[in-house]
Amino acid sequence: MRRTLMSLVVLGCSASAAAQDLVLTNATIVDPATRTTVRGSLWIEGGRIAGQGPAPPAGARGERIDLQGHWVLPGLVDLHTHSFGNQALGAQDAVGTQAIATRVLRAGVTALLDLFNDETTIFALRERQRAGQVGGAEIFAAGPCFTATKGHCSEYGIPTRIIDSPADVQKQLAELVPKRPDVIKVVYDHGAGTLPSIDYATLEALIAGARARGLKSIVHVGTWEDVRHAVRAGATAVTHVARDGPVPDDVVSLMAARRTIHIPTMTVHTDMQAFLETPALIDSPLMAALTTDVIRNAYRTAPSLTPEQIANRRAAAERTIASVRRLHLAGVPMLTGTDAGNPGVVQGYSVHRELLRLVEAGLSPWEALAASTTKAGEFLGRRYGVQVGDAANLVVVEGSPIDDIANTQRISLVVMRGQVAYRRE
Repeated sequence: MRRTLMSLVVLGCSASAAAQDLVLTNATIVDPATRTTVRGSLWIEGGRIAGQGPAPPAGARGERIDLQGHWVLPGLVDLHTHSFGNQALGAQDAVGTQAIATRVLRAGVTALLDLFNDETTIFALRERQRAGQVGGAEIFAAGPCFTATKGHCSEYGIPTRIIDSPADVQKQLAELVPKRPDVIKVVYDHGAGTLPSIDYATLEALIAGARARGLKSIVHVGTWEDVRHAVRAGATAVTHVARDGPVPDDVVSLMAARRTIHIPTMTVHTDMQAFLETPALIDSPLMAALTTDVIRNAYRTAPSLTPEQIANRRAAAERTIASVRRLHLAGVPMLTGTDAGNPGVVQGYSVHRELLRLVEAGLSPWEALAASTTKAGEFLGRRYGVQVGDAANLVVVEGSPIDDIANTQRISLVVMRGQVAYRRE
């Protein structure tokens, strides 16, 4: 890079900090929306991309950064996170959403969707960010889970929304909607051990009520029967891969026909095993930059698994990836989420791990990048990309992510709202 600044530049700046016009030259610009790359320049004004071409116009203002042939992508998005922090095998790093929104910029993650948090806290922070008072990755939030009495999400001591009947749905939606959730999150999980789940009539009423209010619905599922019901009820998206075997043929056909979005969160299903078996992952520079020694040491010192446990976990991981492969081949839309906040997943870092898993499941690098950038933006109602008028949330990497998706981890520069958020020294 032409100029070297301290590596963390504006991570704590407010969203309303004076827009710093910026010109990026000599770059390979990657557009997942059109599946094209072009060598040239981007110029940024007022936090948005003002132009793209072989060279910036003479009047382009702002700092000029010669990218020396590096690759420019839209910023990455995590569409399933719990942004309180990280945890691993008894260790916790509960730094809070504002710290996480700041931290994940180092990974090139410029937007996150929190799918369960204290609604008063998360909505207040989101509004402060939208008012320009705090910075970090753009925060979207569901607020509470909608779940049954003593169902999943109710066990954490965080207030949530209990619905045991269609009548409960109307009351709870009427109370929540004025707080402007970005989506609604509903737990419909009949594979969660002893935890109860809402019934189908309540699920159907909630999804219909959300749709009538212009809200997308994301359904947490545990079994393939849960997926069937969620799709039939009209869910916008289902999240997770069911744990009760390979995906059935009729579920594949149903999801493809309805164009139900899948947010598979493969990392939360597979990467605990990966961390325990591959210490090099724990020691990777990007993971080290994104979490604490306490979290990393918890994986290093974890008790050894028996050969049977290892075999069972490997088989489960293989089923997860095979199910996503079948769904993708059938044309089911895929978007990227990690379920960060759970053991085996790290805020920011695991988005890159999810990209690897998506490619392993048969998506092309182009498809995986779109699932994590432009298509994720469409889901959130945002223009995340590299075209004129798109938000200037960008990540610059060394090496082509089309040739090797792992190159998304080789981050040299991150731009957030048109400002340099990270620059490698």
